[in-house]
Amino acid sequence: MSDDKPSELKPVRILISNSIIHLELYENSESNLFVSSVCNKPGGTVYYATTPSLLCLFLENKIKLQTLLERCPSFFVEIVCGNKTTLYSLKDSKIELKCGDKTIKQLTDNDPIEIW
Repeated sequence: MSDDKPSELKPVRILISNSIIHLELYENSESNLFVSSVCNKPGGTVYYATTPSLLCLFLENKIKLQTLLERCPSFFVEIVCGNKTTLYSLKDSKIELKCGDKTIKQLTDNDPIEIW
């Protein structure tokens, strides 16, 4: 693992990058999708799996960022803080995302996001 992101993930697209938040989409070698965002508790950048349907719900302003994490199809997420990577179980841990209570419309300040 590197201090930037889990090494097996390759960047696909930056979904949002502004003064409020940086949200990025990744994929692994099996084309599974992952999202990275900043978490307040525990501190660091969290990488979590998602599905195309969940991601679409978020991009269509139908769910909040925290809901995207909570509906993660995996029981585990990785949080990178500095050069340390820690694996967390979503069943045993409460992970609080920065701006998790916001929809994409609120995160982009009503500016439309380009969906490919």
